[in-house]
Amino acid sequence: MQHIDSLSSNIIASYPHYHFAQSDDFKWSPDVVTIYHAPLTTHEAIWSLLHEIAHAELAHATYTLDVELVQREVAAWEYARTALALQHNLTIDPDYIEDHINTYRVWLHARSTCPDCSQNGLQTKNTYSCINCRCVWQANEAKICALRRVRLPSRSLTS
Repeated sequence: MQHIDSLSSNIIASYPHYHFAQSDDFKWSPDVVTIYHAPLTTHEAIWSLLHEIAHAELAHATYTLDVELVQREVAAWEYARTALALQHNLTIDPDYIEDHINTYRVWLHARSTCPDCSQNGLQTKNTYSCINCRCVWQANEAKICALRRVRLPSRSLTS
């Protein structure tokens, strides 16, 4: 396999229409057409870079429902694995992909869990509603820090 430095340089050079910037995290920012990445010193970092390039190539921008974010994560990993990795003569470890997708599944489950009865609720826009106990709540935007769910005044599930 290519040396990591030359591999990362070749990958970045293959996508001149995006800006690349070193950061603490990997993320795609459609507003500034920039792919942020941690230091590219391991194969795992290269795989994560390809994943963020996949978000860009798939034109992922905003999402309305939390489940849409999970769907986009799955789609980006699949595109990175089946298209981008092959273009660069790489193989992404399926366990690495599954571990990353699983963090979003856990995130979605936590956000959708009713703070009163622990059943899963349904999301409409930015509000969750429990069909079991009728609790209504909103979750903060946390993806990597502490999740907080705030109960809202009860209202009909159809409103």
